[in-house]
Amino acid sequence: MASCSPIKRYIVSVFSSRPAVMICVFTLLLLCGTHLGSAAANKKKKIETPASSTDGPPGGAAVGGSSKQTLPTCQLSDFHFEYTECHSDGVRWRVSVPNPDTCENGGPPPPIRAVDCGFTCEAGQYLDVQNSQTCLNCAAGKYSLGGGQRFENWNKMPQEFLSLSEKVDEMYMESRSNCNESAWVPRNGFISSPGNDCQVSLVYSANLKKAGYVKFIYSYAEEDTIFHVRISNDQCQETGHGIDRWPDATGEGQWKEIKIDLSMGMNVISWKAIGMNFEDSTKTSPIRIKLIEINGLSYTSQCTDCPSGTYSDTSGSTDCLVCSANSFSAAGATSCTACPDTHYSHAGSSNCTVRQACKQDDYFQTKAPCNAQSKTKTVYKWIQPKICRSDITGATQLPSDSGEIDCPPCNPGMTFVNSSTCNFCPRNYYSNGINECKKCEGSTAPEYGMSFTSWNYMPPNMEATCLSMYGNGCATDDGWALSGNHIHSGQGHSDDVYLVLSVSTAGFRSKEGYFNGGAIEVGTVKFEFELQCVGDCLLFFLEEDYKSTVIESWEGAQNRTTYIYSVNQQSERRFTWAFQKADYDNSDIAGSKYRNDMAIIYSIEVKNTVDGGASYCKACPVGSDMEGCIPCPEGYYISNKTNKCEQCPPNTYLQNAHPYGEESCIPCGEGLKTYKNSVCYADCHLVYDYKHYDLTSLNGFHSVLSGASFSAKGTRFNSLFNISLCGNNGVGTALCKNNVTIHSEKTEDFDDDVKSLICRSTIIPSPTGENEATLSAQPVSIGDQLIGLNDAMGLAGITKSVFPESPYDIPDLKFYFHSSESTKACKNGRSTELILRCDKNADGRGVLHLPEKCPGGTCDGCTFHFLWMTAAACPECMEDDYYAIKGECSAGKQVKQYVWNSTRVCRDGVPLPEPITSVCSMIPWYGQLAIAGFVFSLLVLIVIVVVVWKQNKTLEYKYQKLVASASGELPAAETCAIGEDEEEDNIIFEDGKSTSFFSKLKSLGSSNSSDKVEDDIKMPLYPLNFSGTKPIENINI
Repeated sequence: MASCSPIKRYIVSVFSSRPAVMICVFTLLLLCGTHLGSAAANKKKKIETPASSTDGPPGGAAVGGSSKQTLPTCQLSDFHFEYTECHSDGVRWRVSVPNPDTCENGGPPPPIRAVDCGFTCEAGQYLDVQNSQTCLNCAAGKYSLGGGQRFENWNKMPQEFLSLSEKVDEMYMESRSNCNESAWVPRNGFISSPGNDCQVSLVYSANLKKAGYVKFIYSYAEEDTIFHVRISNDQCQETGHGIDRWPDATGEGQWKEIKIDLSMGMNVISWKAIGMNFEDSTKTSPIRIKLIEINGLSYTSQCTDCPSGTYSDTSGSTDCLVCSANSFSAAGATSCTACPDTHYSHAGSSNCTVRQACKQDDYFQTKAPCNAQSKTKTVYKWIQPKICRSDITGATQLPSDSGEIDCPPCNPGMTFVNSSTCNFCPRNYYSNGINECKKCEGSTAPEYGMSFTSWNYMPPNMEATCLSMYGNGCATDDGWALSGNHIHSGQGHSDDVYLVLSVSTAGFRSKEGYFNGGAIEVGTVKFEFELQCVGDCLLFFLEEDYKSTVIESWEGAQNRTTYIYSVNQQSERRFTWAFQKADYDNSDIAGSKYRNDMAIIYSIEVKNTVDGGASYCKACPVGSDMEGCIPCPEGYYISNKTNKCEQCPPNTYLQNAHPYGEESCIPCGEGLKTYKNSVCYADCHLVYDYKHYDLTSLNGFHSVLSGASFSAKGTRFNSLFNISLCGNNGVGTALCKNNVTIHSEKTEDFDDDVKSLICRSTIIPSPTGENEATLSAQPVSIGDQLIGLNDAMGLAGITKSVFPESPYDIPDLKFYFHSSESTKACKNGRSTELILRCDKNADGRGVLHLPEKCPGGTCDGCTFHFLWMTAAACPECMEDDYYAIKGECSAGKQVKQYVWNSTRVCRDGVPLPEPITSVCSMIPWYGQLAIAGFVFSLLVLIVIVVVVWKQNKTLEYKYQKLVASASGELPAAETCAIGEDEEEDNIIFEDGKSTSFFSKLKSLGSSNSSDKVEDDIKMPLYPLNFSGTKPIENINI
């Protein structure tokens, strides 16, 4: 097998820069290394044996420059047996091999045929190679997996394993870390991935002689890390089972076991940890494995001693039992030895520790459970396990219990059950915690919630758990302890524990949404806590629905603090407080250095839930019965004046499940429609700013893939965005898949996929591009509600666009979306700005663009921006978008043509009118205008002549009448020379001098003025004689 050496040098030189191939490379190195190691050892023996035999008497004769010690002739007892390599037919032989440096020559026993190559023993047995070649049971104090191997002691990296980190292409090496220093690290009780955004693999190669399995127990808290388990053969090809597993997260401090079947032959098993926290610099969740077991290997020729701290008291054991507390054992023990009374030990210990004198911090105070008479008392207990002595001088003694007192009342919304425990009131009942539950009166309904301020009883919807990384560190199973006015994480636990307190609710009554610049609050979680720690303890506050999300965390000692969390989603969820005494990855957590460190919670309040208890009842809308409120129909609110259900105004939607007042109806933005007054959405036929837009070509959902990005450690990833813009009554059709959990151990009815208006998933391409599927992981909604359509800024908290302004006069259509799901980095959820920009030359649906400065679609991880260049964003054409052009008159006809404006960016809509042909004249327009002016002037002149002539005739008639009465008598009064339809004129009498017609006309014209309505006419005046009167001259009438 010396030929493996050049192969080894060759593959290292060729493939060292190709990380995805390294698993196969190191598998070959493992195979070669086994034989090379054996060959080197044999060569070393051949070299060292003569050297070891050169020790002779001083001054002895040297033969060939050295002296040689004479060894005795080999006897049968000086030989041991080994098996040869398997032949092609599966046959092998047992041959005798002399023990090194013990004898020489002699007659070895002849070779005999050994058991076939595929032979293995059952678990708890070993193959007796030296004698019977049969399977025998392991003795007490030992165990065996038969044809298997188990790894559970992680003080150092076992030589059978390799830790590999992937290397990024060299073109990115100058600006990105290459993860060379990242590796799986043994940490006594488990082996851990680095907990960063590298891709790190733990590899084991197993040559199975029969079909077997691999079993491992793992733990990782959150979905910010992808855990990939892959089984392939020595050619890096998937086995016949096509095994690719993506184990799901277990939650903080919890362990899960997975068992995968293996085929006979070579199996290369890799456990890959892929960090996925690309949006901020916080540490990702490490993957921890505390046990790996492979079954189906070749025989084992000897059993394994039970590790220290364990024992096996029967033969044929397949496992070892852990010693209980206050006992210990050495390796290979058949039983555990009890510690003396002056010593103590934790479970699984290899020795005992001296008990010191008890001190005040070795006991704690608590309340005894209420008895049948509703009485309790204060009691004092030693912290378990008790590691101190109270029977020596100077030791603190345990205080005596107090006398009995009345049990404190239950929490609001709860009542006593059997005088000893508290439970929530039944449906439609309420209580203040002191009195018994009462039924709500007619037309009222309970206001449900959860309020825990008294800690004498564990609430029915609360769970307390203690989890130990090493399995034996919890002083009690529950971990948390009730203590009257608070609940604390208990004392006496080892430093490796994880103490979990959880409250569950079936959901919240209000409807999730977005209003007035923020996510609508559907409920709140308020709690008051304190951390009493010497070390770097940690408290996590988590929200769990289909996944676990860390909302906030605190490190180290904390004074009494109040924290309020605004809940933005109404679905069923669990709220968890998780306390750990030390950082598992930075501390030695095997001991009890921080046994008295603890978290204290004084109160927890969860409001507006659909379950829990009620401390009062609220008035219902008119029409409800005695069994509680009849909810208003969808889209109706409860009037504050009439207490009746009234429908919201048009184009508004409701934000609460039990809304009071018309102010609960939130208006949809311009251009949006409402569906049953419950949600606002964009119709694919949009009217905005008096313009019509046809977006039907953008119906359905569309995808855009970001350019390649690289994490701080060099992991390549892309972001895939799916967008559904309009229609479907506001229900999002964009789907983001999670194929990481396709082969996970989750139940079939669990769905990790996200369906929304806009969603995002992280895409990790296959490192090799061969055989490995592309990963689509961590789907999240970045827009499950359309907030508004507005050309102004400010909706969804977005005050500045990252795209340049449009070069067209047509304004952009800006859609604003919001997702109420909050994270530690995005406490108000995520918001999205989608700009539709008119591009009349765009083909098909157009092109979606991401910001140049933020190629991942976001610059802060919480706000996303998209620019969609599409012809659909151009408004439909209207009559204002075209104008008419008249052609020259030709052959008495003229054609009127209609053409689009030069700045036209509209599409479809109103079509251009057909050309219009009309009869026209040969005279040019200015000639026609002159003729028209002349005709008009002529008509005016004719009218004036007629009017003047008519006036003259009238005056002439009157004048003739006066001349005819020249005898001095006035004319008769029957007519006065005025017709019925004529106006009376002013007549001026003059002397009898004759006047020509033109003189009269001139006189008539000169007598007109701007302030006179009637005409003055001068007439000759003749002397008249009247009796009793004087002559009158020049009388103006």
